[in-house]
Amino acid sequence: MSSKLLSIVVPMYQVETYISQCLDSFIIPEIMEKIQVLVIDDGCKDGSPQIAKSYEERYPGTFRVIHKENGGHGSTINRGIEEALGMYFRVVDGDDWVDKESLVHFVQHLENTNADMVLSNYYWVDHKSGEKKAEVQEICPGICYGTDCQLDEVADRIFMKMHGITYKTSVIRGQPERLDEHCFYVDTEYMLFPLPYVKTVSAVPDFVYQYRIGLPGQSMSAEKLRKQCSQHERVLNRLLVFYQAHRDSACAVVLEKTVARIVASQYKIYLMLSGSSKEKLTAFEKRLKAEYPKVYQAVKNPAVCLLRKTGYRSFGMISLAVRRKFKG
Repeated sequence: MSSKLLSIVVPMYQVETYISQCLDSFIIPEIMEKIQVLVIDDGCKDGSPQIAKSYEERYPGTFRVIHKENGGHGSTINRGIEEALGMYFRVVDGDDWVDKESLVHFVQHLENTNADMVLSNYYWVDHKSGEKKAEVQEICPGICYGTDCQLDEVADRIFMKMHGITYKTSVIRGQPERLDEHCFYVDTEYMLFPLPYVKTVSAVPDFVYQYRIGLPGQSMSAEKLRKQCSQHERVLNRLLVFYQAHRDSACAVVLEKTVARIVASQYKIYLMLSGSSKEKLTAFEKRLKAEYPKVYQAVKNPAVCLLRKTGYRSFGMISLAVRRKFKG
């Protein structure tokens, strides 16, 4: 029997400026006995580990700091899966945080559900202005909040993002895949790998996760996307293979939609690059259409649709617009 209701893994690397805000957001007396916060020090070289250690010392029943050699975001989540004591499992990055009131509601919901996957919403929070914005107004439009339902009843409506997903620990630990290490963009692996083993889903409307945007050097910044293009390709190719293996499962439609979003992100990277990037994009398109036709059809990004409609002759114009947008 699990000794905690919820394990929260906090991947931590060079976030000395932000880690206190993250960890402070879990200091909620009414639920602290029910949650485990695993702070995974991924070989930090700043003062983050010392800050995190002070929370462990003050609240040893809630916080635990684990030190490991640097292995990337995926390695911290893999380690967290091994160490989790909670019935449920989620990730909150060390430069993000949670809304306390929403987390209380969320934990109360976990006490009354047996769903394999629990959905909640999240805000984008601008680092400079503090302005909050919802990427989507509902994480699963039309779902009956607070009750469990079958995955195949809502699969076509779920918006999959790491910030909104909590899995039953037995599901995420029992599935055979592990996240790529020494690699960016593995949050999609975390989202999708357990899905074929999910039977039931529940959701709350609360915006629990607060996702900080606008930080220099974030993995989704234009500079990082260009630099880490090969890593994004690596993750996308693994996801396509995974999709192919589960294309007849109850979760196929959400796999198709989510992988299609990653395809669109890959094309955005190609559009930001120069040189032979048009050839890379068109070659990938040809392969995608031939080998993964449903994913190909699920790509609804307007720029990609225009590229296809014009036989990719609009590549230069769209590339220029994308590079201007991202100040490239």
